[in-house]
Amino acid sequence: MSLTSEDVIAIVFWTKNAIPLIPYLDELAALGHCFSFLYSINNYPAFLEPKVPDRGQTLRAVELLVRHFTASVFRWRYDTIVLTDVLNRGWHLQNFRELCRLLSPYATECIFSFCDYYRKTTRNMERRNLNHHKPDETECRDMAEEMAEVAKEQGISLASCAHDFLVSDAVNKAHCIDQVFLANVVDSTERKAALTSLKTSPTRKDCGCSASRDIGAYDTCAHGCVYCYANSNPELAARNLALIKPDYPCLDPRAIESRARA
Repeated sequence: MSLTSEDVIAIVFWTKNAIPLIPYLDELAALGHCFSFLYSINNYPAFLEPKVPDRGQTLRAVELLVRHFTASVFRWRYDTIVLTDVLNRGWHLQNFRELCRLLSPYATECIFSFCDYYRKTTRNMERRNLNHHKPDETECRDMAEEMAEVAKEQGISLASCAHDFLVSDAVNKAHCIDQVFLANVVDSTERKAALTSLKTSPTRKDCGCSASRDIGAYDTCAHGCVYCYANSNPELAARNLALIKPDYPCLDPRAIESRARA
């Protein structure tokens, strides 16, 4: 798969930490690439997100991105919502309200979802003795409506990712890989035309994303988020990440090893 700028409409970085990448963004733009960030900002305590930068660092990164490249490169995700005995509904609403206040200069939309309890997610939570619970649809709807009111106070709309039962007059359907949003990011009539030709290509039930190619790799993120569905466990992810060298042509050390054995 080619990653030259002639063959890429836009790059969407899905991250909780853009800080290591920021020094290289001008170089990426000089190579002809257009890009945006789906930036997950939850402000969770360390027992859920042990290695995610703190709120202050994250806000400085967002400010740098928006100041240097305009707000068109930034979209906020409050994702994924995990409910525990400590992080209960009241905690989330207070936390979300403060994040809306802090991010209102940069964001006009917040994409959110409730935790999907895959087997590895449940296993990792149980390993850490988190007293979590899976909310039913009624609780999710009530909480989403409250969050929508909170967001609206700061001029932010709320959009539900892959949970269409939450879509209402107050909550939009999310399109994380979004032709409309990316039309403000791309820089040529050719790329805009290519965007309009993209078909919706859901990655799971209720997903509203346009077609894209994921170039990430499972079990390689070092943040150690307990609820993460992309890591089997933090220890495996740390081992894999340590294997990736700066001159590797991809982000998956297992692919490099397979090529070496071939």
